[in-house]
Amino acid sequence: MSTMNRMVTRKWVVLAALGAFAGCTPPERVVLVHGAWMGAWALEPVADQLRQQGQKVSVVELPTHGQDQTPVSGATLDAYVNKVGEAVDAEGQPVVLVGHSMAGMVISQYAERAPAKVKLLVYLAAYLPANGQSLQDLAYTDADSHLGPALVVDAEHGTGAIPQDKLQDVFCADCTAAEMTSIQSNYRDEPLAPIGTPVQLSDAAWGSVPKAYVFTTGDHAVSYGLQQTMAAKVTLAGSETLDTSHSPFLSAPSQVTGAVQRLIR
Repeated sequence: MSTMNRMVTRKWVVLAALGAFAGCTPPERVVLVHGAWMGAWALEPVADQLRQQGQKVSVVELPTHGQDQTPVSGATLDAYVNKVGEAVDAEGQPVVLVGHSMAGMVISQYAERAPAKVKLLVYLAAYLPANGQSLQDLAYTDADSHLGPALVVDAEHGTGAIPQDKLQDVFCADCTAAEMTSIQSNYRDEPLAPIGTPVQLSDAAWGSVPKAYVFTTGDHAVSYGLQQTMAAKVTLAGSETLDTSHSPFLSAPSQVTGAVQRLIR
């Protein structure tokens, strides 16, 4: 091949590559926030899959959860929201904010504080509050949940425990033995103060942020019925339904990854 032909060939290869790149959807900045009795460890399987599919992902470790050593006295809704804010600010641009279970309260309050920094709120089997509601308020209406009957309150230390023999039923009825080992080995009692703290939301701020919901039909913690009731009170930009328990990021991470990918496209 002549030098001129080689130059022309290289030119077209470069142009083709640039054209393909221009046609690609740029990656989203996705911030994942775990729920009660969990930690960042629980969402890492989904985070890894999203990264493999081209997204930029960070996972928040809330105070007093996972490996975080904040004392129970430091567990407040504001502290949780501040931690999410640190993760969002580190991304440097608006994010897709995904909250599981209790984190639905946290991401809602964060969106009230900084609506311009959130492109989409994704509630994953999560509490989706109205202004002035606490998680406790919503949980009390959930007659189909197995969480309340299993909860053991330690008033002296301000925590709530789920007995080991109830963990699978409440959190991951469809988990394998190995997946349950992760829950059991990472288990920590849950601080109760944030659960009783009402959110303060407005139509102008939180109400202006698009919202999506990932329903879990076999959920024994936040029942499918309550999920539907909460979601019906807002206008959803999208929804996905998984036939799983409360913790599909452990029992079916690829399904969660697929649902999130479809919602953010």
